[in-house]
Amino acid sequence: MHQINYLLVVIPVLIWSSMGILVRLSSLSGDVIFFFAALIASILIGLELARRGRLIQFFNKRGYWILALLGFCAVLNNVSYFLAYQLTTIANAVFVHYLAPALVVIAAPLILGEKTQKKIWLSVLIALAGLLVLLWPVGLDLSNDNLTGVGLAALSAVGYALGIILTKKAHAHFESIEIVFGSMIMCVLLLFPYVIYKSPDVQLNDALIFVVLGIFYQGFAVLLFVKALKKLPAQNVSVITYLEPVGAAVLAALCLGELPEMYTLGGGSLILCSCLLTVFLKNSRVTRKVH
Repeated sequence: MHQINYLLVVIPVLIWSSMGILVRLSSLSGDVIFFFAALIASILIGLELARRGRLIQFFNKRGYWILALLGFCAVLNNVSYFLAYQLTTIANAVFVHYLAPALVVIAAPLILGEKTQKKIWLSVLIALAGLLVLLWPVGLDLSNDNLTGVGLAALSAVGYALGIILTKKAHAHFESIEIVFGSMIMCVLLLFPYVIYKSPDVQLNDALIFVVLGIFYQGFAVLLFVKALKKLPAQNVSVITYLEPVGAAVLAALCLGELPEMYTLGGGSLILCSCLLTVFLKNSRVTRKVH
């Protein structure tokens, strides 16, 4: 049953939902943390490829432009998202960022040749409604005062959506572990000058956080997600990512020792319904070969 493959999406999404709590334990900015996590992930995955005797083979392959674009999209996604948090409300940043699945549903038929089922749009609309309910207590404000932050969140959504599309295309040239390795290296190269310029004061506590993020969040979780995109339609995978804010809200409530509010329960329930609808859709097929 193809439904089992959705665990490859659900597991990393739930792992990522706890990232906010872990990042808050560090005094460094999110973009710097992302750089070091990507650096550790690329080193560890590179060592694993070397152990398998496939590292040299990786560098002899073609199609690196896809991995370069993937790395750029990952940086665009993460850095824009972190900046959006600083320049607008959390609700604005999260809601606009999670327009990404809708962008994937629009782009996947055009770029990947995936067949779009009507129910996938229903899933997206239900999930967006659930996200709106979930964020309602925080306050959604799209006024002119928040335009810069909202614009950055929109850039983040574009980066997120393109990352999903390009990962699907990259499977025509690379194995899943190679896709993660190549994209992480590109992230490190793009952010290296910025991090050198910023010269962050890294403490032991920060280094431990980098290791955890590099192994579990940018390594293990990303690898599972990439494998999911090899087995499942990009549109369906993107809808399942709506579980991330639900998981984040539940974890935040548990860490603070508070019971979830009605908004959290209502919005989370709608998102869960959306994900279940997506999981039990007929598995859409790619109608043309992806090059």
